[in-house]
Amino acid sequence: MARIRILGVLLAGGFAAFTAPAHAQISSEGGPIYINSDRTESLERERKVLLIGNVDIQQGDARLRADKVTMVFASKEGDATSTVGGSFGQIESMTADGDVFYVTPELKAKGDRGVYVASSDTITMTGKVALMRGRDVAEGKVLKLEITNRRTTLDGGDGRTRMMIDPDSETGSNG
Repeated sequence: MARIRILGVLLAGGFAAFTAPAHAQISSEGGPIYINSDRTESLERERKVLLIGNVDIQQGDARLRADKVTMVFASKEGDATSTVGGSFGQIESMTADGDVFYVTPELKAKGDRGVYVASSDTITMTGKVALMRGRDVAEGKVLKLEITNRRTTLDGGDGRTRMMIDPDSETGSNG
C-alpha cells in the first residue's frame, strides 16, 4: 500500500474536495492547493481543517499524500469569528501522519510524519525517512526540506544516515 506513485486519475466517490487559495505551502511555485480525502472536518473556532483517510494534496508540481492531515490557519486581522463557508486565509501549519509521501519533479520523500511550518517555509519528515533523487537514495530519521531556499538536511537521529549514490545515473531518469 505504501507506494511512491503519482496517480494520473484520482479515485472517485466519497471524497471531499476543495481548493484553498494560498501562497507557497508544499510547492515553491505557490498557487491554489487541491485537496482530496475520505473525510473533511472543519473546526472553525480552532481555525483547523482535519483531512482523514487517503489524503492527497497537490500544489503546483508538488504532491503530499498521507493517512491524515491537520491544517491550521493563521488568524486574519480584525476577524474575531469565522462563518460557515468563509475563507480561513493562509495556512500556518500542516501536520501529516501515517504513510507520508512528498513528491516533486526533483525528489521523492517518505516518512511516518511530516510537518509544514509556513513561517520558516519548511517541511520536516520524521520516523523511518527515505529521500530519493533519481537513482540516489538516502535514509535517516529526520529530513528537513527548506522549500524557498531549496536546502535539504538529513539527520540520523540516534543512528547514522545511509546513502547510495549512483554517479552514472541521470537525475530524473526512470530506468
